[in-house]
Amino acid sequence: MGDNMKLRYLVSEIKDELDLRDARREKVFILAREVRRFSTKAVRELHKANFEAAESAIEQAEKKLLELESGDYSFSLLQEAIQEYAEAVLTMSFLEKREPPSHKELGIPGEWYLLGLADTVGELRRHILDLIRLNKYSEVNHYLDLMDEITHEILTLDYPSAVLNIRRKQDISRSILERTFSDVVRAEKEIEVIRKLEELRH
Repeated sequence: MGDNMKLRYLVSEIKDELDLRDARREKVFILAREVRRFSTKAVRELHKANFEAAESAIEQAEKKLLELESGDYSFSLLQEAIQEYAEAVLTMSFLEKREPPSHKELGIPGEWYLLGLADTVGELRRHILDLIRLNKYSEVNHYLDLMDEITHEILTLDYPSAVLNIRRKQDISRSILERTFSDVVRAEKEIEVIRKLEELRH
């Protein structure tokens, strides 16, 4: 009987700890959802060139991140939210032609920062296509070189997925870069044809 009482106490003690952790997980889930929402909004505003609105959204995301506790980073559900936050902050710094902040400056895990960095390649492609559509070719090469540099750095990361699960993003980044190079070359050729036709008319 005594042993049963002891065992019940031990299990009950662990259950109390798990209840607290589960309650905290629910809180983290809500915070992660808000961080993702503001980060997604920031990227959307950046592509509209609404930099003030984008910065405001990032600040809102940062306020939510400040509510996190150190132990919260053990919850895997936080990864995508932090990753999208990093993507938003880095994309903004690239489009504003500023030095990107480090993961330490942002206060986030390095591996999640790298995953967010890999995703900026897709955002830069979108920006380049917008520049082509608007006939702003003078800026295209700058962002194409930046895409190339980011992809190069991402491809140097050779770790098992248990350490850094980035292999799929590496493949996607490489593919996006190749497609964007092709799109830029094709657009430049089209511009050259138009220029020559205009010369012939005159």
